[in-house]
Amino acid sequence: MMRLLIIGIFLATVAFGFFLKYLTYSRRNASLPANVRDVFDEAAYAKNQAYSMETLRYGIVTGVISTLFSLAFLLFNLHAGLYAWVLAYTQSVYLTSLFILGVPLLVGAVLDQLLSIYSTFVIEAKYGFNKTTPKTFVVDFFKELLLMVVLLGGLLTLFLWLHGLMGDGVFVTFFFVLLALSLLMRFLSPLLVRIFNKLTPLEDGPLKDRINALASQTGYKFKGIYTVDASRRSTKLNAFAAGFGKTKTIGLYDTLIEKMPEDEVIAVLAHEIGHAKKGHVLKSMPLSLLYAALMLAAAYFVLTQPAVSQAFGFEGANMAFGMYVLSIMLAPVMLLLQIPSNALSRKHEYEADRMGSQLAGAPAMASSLKTLYRESFGNLTPHPFVVMLEYSHPPLSQRLDAIEKNAE
Repeated sequence: MMRLLIIGIFLATVAFGFFLKYLTYSRRNASLPANVRDVFDEAAYAKNQAYSMETLRYGIVTGVISTLFSLAFLLFNLHAGLYAWVLAYTQSVYLTSLFILGVPLLVGAVLDQLLSIYSTFVIEAKYGFNKTTPKTFVVDFFKELLLMVVLLGGLLTLFLWLHGLMGDGVFVTFFFVLLALSLLMRFLSPLLVRIFNKLTPLEDGPLKDRINALASQTGYKFKGIYTVDASRRSTKLNAFAAGFGKTKTIGLYDTLIEKMPEDEVIAVLAHEIGHAKKGHVLKSMPLSLLYAALMLAAAYFVLTQPAVSQAFGFEGANMAFGMYVLSIMLAPVMLLLQIPSNALSRKHEYEADRMGSQLAGAPAMASSLKTLYRESFGNLTPHPFVVMLEYSHPPLSQRLDAIEKNAE
């Protein structure tokens, strides 16, 4: 019964994901709202739609492959098989746990990377986005893999070590570990960018002077203003104001500087500074901590039940495999929890747009958003249900409406 329940939850979650893709597909011929009709000309919008459909088809194909891969591990008890094999070489709970979770993750990561070759070098290149060389592609993969091993492996090892010390008390203690990790990642985020990108101090000139004036006007203190060499990988635009304390950093993608006039760049930065000045990171923390507490409460009931592991070939409760099952059983819950989380995020985006409009002017804020969507082939007609579940940013037409109303 337990086995059928877990596999059923897995398949239902996957099916729902494909349903959301269908909803996106169903909007392919939707009429454009009046305030976004000038984002693309007719030829560019046709290209935008072709790109959207091609990436959607790619997502469906890769989703099917990923589903079959995960389903094979469940149906054929491959985690238990890996565990039985590694026991012949070590009895260490740390090594066996890292092995039975690490091998599927590693194989899955390699599979995803092989599939992404098509996305990067065919789809993205076809529509003029890709600038990644094969060498950069491979190096990025190994950097991402190393980060995954260090972070996930470290958390798993720490959890098992604490469980050995305090038993089931680890489920309470680990809440504070996750809290500390969340704060640490916020602090280190500007430094982590440097793992993949080169950050060069922005050259002296009118743009830098205007950014310094904007920061002075808002009281936003930062360590430095940097140009990010994003054009090594893509033509898409972005900017960030990240970190806190001594790591506060403003980063401008070189593609942003190249393709946007100064007024729009200032508007984008005013928006990012708006997030910081409004304290959006801290305001979103209580909801994140609530989710972490719910996850750990669920972990207690799943990880400590022998029936969960026994349903897939283990002789008793296996904490590491229990974590894998936990991710499956929590998936539907996380879908529901995304609704309030993304609603709060969209509210924060409106607030940051409002501050950007106040500091840089409503016309510059609106035109900067249009440029971002134009250069990234953003979806101008998303399905409302998909927006509710998956969008951390409001649709462009709604953001433009809010900017116009605030300017009146």
